[in-house]
Amino acid sequence: MFKDTNKFRPAALKFIETGSYTSALPNTKDYYEYWDEERNRCLYGYEVNGVKITGNHYFYLNFCPIDRSVDEELPDGTVIARRERTFPAFYDGDWKYFTSVDTARRTDKHLVVLKARRKGYSYKAAAMLARNYFHIRNSKNFVFAGQKEYLIGDGLLSKAWEILSFVDDNTAWTQPRLRDREMIKMSGYKKNVNGADVELGMKSQIMGVSLKDAPDKVRGKAGELIFFEEAGAFPGLLKAWEVTMPVMRQGAKTLGTMVAFGTGGTEGADFEGMEELFYNPYSYDCLAFENEWDAGGKGTYCGYFVPIQENLEGFIDDDGNSDRDAATEFEEGNRLKKKGTNDPKAYDQYVAEHPKNPREATLQVSSNLFDIASLQEQYNNVRVNNLQAVGTNGLLYYSSTGAIEFKVDGDAKPVNRFPHRKEDNLQGCVTIYESPYKNAEQQVPINMYLICHDPYAQSQSADSSSLGSAYVIKRVNNISRPDDLIVASYVARPHSQDEFNKNLFMLADYYNAKIGFENDRGEVIAYARRHRKLHRLQEEFEMLDKKDLRSRTVKRQYGMHMTEPRKRQGEIYIRDWLNTVRSTDESGKKLLNMHKIYDLGLLQELIKFNHDGNFDRVMSLMVGMYHTRELYNAEVKDVLDDRAADKWFASNYY
Repeated sequence: MFKDTNKFRPAALKFIETGSYTSALPNTKDYYEYWDEERNRCLYGYEVNGVKITGNHYFYLNFCPIDRSVDEELPDGTVIARRERTFPAFYDGDWKYFTSVDTARRTDKHLVVLKARRKGYSYKAAAMLARNYFHIRNSKNFVFAGQKEYLIGDGLLSKAWEILSFVDDNTAWTQPRLRDREMIKMSGYKKNVNGADVELGMKSQIMGVSLKDAPDKVRGKAGELIFFEEAGAFPGLLKAWEVTMPVMRQGAKTLGTMVAFGTGGTEGADFEGMEELFYNPYSYDCLAFENEWDAGGKGTYCGYFVPIQENLEGFIDDDGNSDRDAATEFEEGNRLKKKGTNDPKAYDQYVAEHPKNPREATLQVSSNLFDIASLQEQYNNVRVNNLQAVGTNGLLYYSSTGAIEFKVDGDAKPVNRFPHRKEDNLQGCVTIYESPYKNAEQQVPINMYLICHDPYAQSQSADSSSLGSAYVIKRVNNISRPDDLIVASYVARPHSQDEFNKNLFMLADYYNAKIGFENDRGEVIAYARRHRKLHRLQEEFEMLDKKDLRSRTVKRQYGMHMTEPRKRQGEIYIRDWLNTVRSTDESGKKLLNMHKIYDLGLLQELIKFNHDGNFDRVMSLMVGMYHTRELYNAEVKDVLDDRAADKWFASNYY
């Protein structure tokens, strides 16, 4: 608990009271001594009662007016909040952040920050840029962003320019400008020496660089401080980071600090690069923190996270201490209100902007129809409670009698990361969640199971992001319950496509199922012909001949061609299937189909799904949704045809 924190902002309090920082007359000894002391505090920090703040923090508190909420008491005693341009207050979360930046600099590390919205981090970044501009000679300070609008207008650079103007107008640190443009400010001046103009002065600079579609623009740009603004909406983030890292290092020493920060709920965000940085800080020379926020995160390390319950207005005492418990309770109430709107997207947006943990902050809120927040809860539940163990990993093989058998293999591992990484073993394995049902004759009933499959093209490189994906779905039936669920999976990219197809067709034989698949790539049909397995392929779905789903250019005998209209309809099918109520738990909570998914890779793909990326597992499931409906429609038609053939039935009902 912090106490007497106003003592960290003596200069600001003096300015608020008198309109100036010092009563000492300019060009006097007292005047210069005052400003020299303030400069030292901005460079090296300030200590009160054994508690120290960093130089960046001191400069931010005392020389950087910002827009923030303040309380105003009305004549009748009512207290209301107003937004006002004033100096920052001391907050415990800010102390932790500025201390972490300082620690990173002292230990030759960088910092990746994932945060809730409206935490004032653009102001804090602008303050650090301005502090270096005024106090570190020859310093180069950069802001990289995917879009120029993140820098100017109401962006980070504009906030930095406001601070520069304030300091120029109100302190002894005024700097003339060698360059003064929208995207760059450089301090200094020119002097004619022996007939030539020479640049003199501090010669420190702040520069903004828009990297839209061109991460190589950062090449060769080394700086004292580099910010990656709105890193969650930064398509080339990893490339830009990896290009910049080497120029920031000289031998074992790091010559400056890079800070990437991203905000939950950013429109159009693609958090793939940000997630990679955040969850693998050691790989990118970033300061690491134990993951105390994500479910199952204990014992693992990540970047710096700012949850919604930290520094939440209304839950901070006069000394800047956050009441995190009360803030959490308040946010839970807000979430319940959002859920009551029956608008999953609005709820997802709110959760992403007000995250309690990093996984919530990386929710992609605008790219698909699925209930992303609920899927994230299921993902966390599977991880924390090790529900992957519901499935048994192993291999299928032909026994001596020619029957397909399943052998448990403790060393077999599914491919369960999305996206997978270069170092991942893509050999994969078959995972069985429920063995096939067999009748009294020890036969698996036909059409009780179906297989949905998304193939990959062999021509793609071995390290391609594309995987072969297959799921076995147990259909709704009156024989074996529960049903309408995934009972087995096989996701892999083995050394040959024949190996994948061999396992795929063994899976089909094991469950006596037909394979529905995307037929625009892969060698599924060719393999089936060579091995006399065409009977295991699902013929092209009749339902695809509907006007809105018909393909005028592609018609094939087996499988389906996934057009854009079919994808859009398939997304609706998946959404409806995920949200289908299956039962209730002991507390009366509805259990949906999504709560029966234990495949971490599939859950991650459903959470991150968009129309531009490579989502093999989701596309496989989408084929399954069509396959399910096709079989249902065919069975209903058969029943109706039988009834129509009955003269009595036809006379009464047709």
